[in-house]
Amino acid sequence: MATLQETIAQAIKSADRSLFNEDYLKQASAVLMALRKAGWEIVPQKPSEGLVDFACDNLPFGRLKQQDFVRELYVTLVENARRFP
Repeated sequence: MATLQETIAQAIKSADRSLFNEDYLKQASAVLMALRKAGWEIVPQKPSEGLVDFACDNLPFGRLKQQDFVRELYVTLVENARRFP
């Protein structure tokens, strides 16, 4: 698996081959797509109140082992972070 830095570098390199007047939005989009394809997501450091409420409403019911609870919470927050800015 490529490192995060290598993934970003390759995305920028392949996004825009112009020598002048680079399209930085095109490069940024390529980086985001490459990161998502590699299994990464960029999320805010702190969740919004809407995201916290969504996670609380959508976690599975019943007794879960601590590891399973943390895993489910993490997946729910990361998968929905862009829905609740």
